Amino acid sequence: MVKVVTSETEKLSNNLQPKVSMFSSEYPPCWGGVGKHVQNICKRLAPHINLHLATATYGTPIEQFEIDNLARLKAKSFPLLLVQYLSRVKFIPLNECGLVHVHVPHAFLPRNARRIITTFHVVWPQYSESMHRERSLSMFDLRIAGMNQRLIELEKKLAGLSNAIIAVSRNTKNELVSRYGVAADKVHVIHNGVNLARFQPLPKRRNMFVYLGRQTAHKGIPYLLKAFAEFSQHNSGYELVLVGERLEGGVDPSLVRLSRDLGLSGRVRFTGRLPDRDAATILGQATCLILPSLAEAFGMTVLEAMASGTPVIATSVGGVPEIVSHGRNGLLVPPANVHALCEAMEQMVSDSTLRRRVIREGKLTCEHFTWDKAARMTLELYQEVLH
Repeated sequence: MVKVVTSETEKLSNNLQPKVSMFSSEYPPCWGGVGKHVQNICKRLAPHINLHLATATYGTPIEQFEIDNLARLKAKSFPLLLVQYLSRVKFIPLNECGLVHVHVPHAFLPRNARRIITTFHVVWPQYSESMHRERSLSMFDLRIAGMNQRLIELEKKLAGLSNAIIAVSRNTKNELVSRYGVAADKVHVIHNGVNLARFQPLPKRRNMFVYLGRQTAHKGIPYLLKAFAEFSQHNSGYELVLVGERLEGGVDPSLVRLSRDLGLSGRVRFTGRLPDRDAATILGQATCLILPSLAEAFGMTVLEAMASGTPVIATSVGGVPEIVSHGRNGLLVPPANVHALCEAMEQMVSDSTLRRRVIREGKLTCEHFTWDKAARMTLELYQEVLH
């Protein structure tokens, strides 16, 4: 639970109980980093504030705070990113709220709200540029110029309206300042955390590389498949497991075809979306996690791998270098570089000294990224904006 450190914050959390109205386009069991962030933050904030969350998910989540599901979807393939444009947001009246907290800047533009905090989990131009030359894998991979420009305009407008902004990494903060002209002192970096109780090393390891995440163009999965094909030419007996699916559901058939064309049939396994417990088990058994992203605001799965005692190879993009220090707690490679990624895989499996070091240092890194810390900093920002 959040540890409150000042008398002012104690007064805020124990006596005032401000009303906070929050919006997110996803929430578990809908799978994604934003939903995971919102769930972990809300659970820790709820005892200290009067919290109302409006979201979209596959079912109706039951939590200790008030929650509305905008979608109530039965079809898993429905593109949840579009829910905010098709559903009426059922917030408690904004004039009754002390604060509106928005988690999807291009999805909801609050009107008549006196105090607004916006969390930027991504700055859209950074992602859309990374996908420019890549093949679309998902509804997330928007190629419509007018739609992309509209999303950017809404993000910029809400950034200007916000009393304060939360960025999930220093890189995201820099993007907001450089692309949208946001004042640097308006943006507060609050990193994501990791659930150390859920992600634990398992006693038996398998010769298995793992990718864990959505199948979208900016994740760079084709480069991983090509690197694994190159790696497999000189290293037999290893498997590549890809855990995840497209935003609208299902494994992308082009990735399956690519793995077959590369001669990887029987060596690559597509699991689709798995329950959190099963995904954590695979992560705890893996030789290495690989995050081959072309753009990445933070990289939550990197922390989950470190907590699992699993070495990490990731691309040096976005906020990832704020977690991974090359050669100390993982390996960093340039994005879209098949040969560099293959070399890193070979180094990780052949150098036992490196593996022991990155596992040890990775566990230490996780201690600096906790959800309790993120929630405490968020609560303190609420206090600052409300007074």
